[in-house]
Amino acid sequence: MIRNGAFKDSMGLQDVTAHHATEIVHINAGGKRYSTLFETLARSKSSYFIHFVRIDDTSGKILLYHRNFIEDLSGGIFINRDGDLFGYILQYMRDGKRTVLPDDINKLKQLAREAEFFGMENLRRVILEKLDMEEKRKEEAESILLAIKNTTNQISQNLYFNGFKR
Repeated sequence: MIRNGAFKDSMGLQDVTAHHATEIVHINAGGKRYSTLFETLARSKSSYFIHFVRIDDTSGKILLYHRNFIEDLSGGIFINRDGDLFGYILQYMRDGKRTVLPDDINKLKQLAREAEFFGMENLRRVILEKLDMEEKRKEEAESILLAIKNTTNQISQNLYFNGFKR
């Protein structure tokens, strides 16, 4: 099926539409809806999105290869992934290393997997660095708590054995 304004690529194989970089595209990630610019997806350096969103070198327009993705009922791009985590993926595509990542270790591990799925190695590296930092912070906190517990036990034992004497 050829959509309005669509054409086949040079091989005559794909249903393709051309879009301006500043046109809005809607994404349905696991049932959660996001909106962004076609340019954001095309410049994302994601091996996932390159399969269906590319910049045409000749015209500078964004080409959308419809046969390479699932379209939801509203015409948006459907991605069968966690919708909440996709928000971080999209934020990284927009902001790069300035993206605010969660502090929760389990969420960071899930997000590292999402970055791997979307083929965003730079994001994955940033997440793993933060994950390492958070795990070290957790170990330090546990070590401090253990030291406090041991000190408290020693004080309690000294008070008990000395019979609260001065």
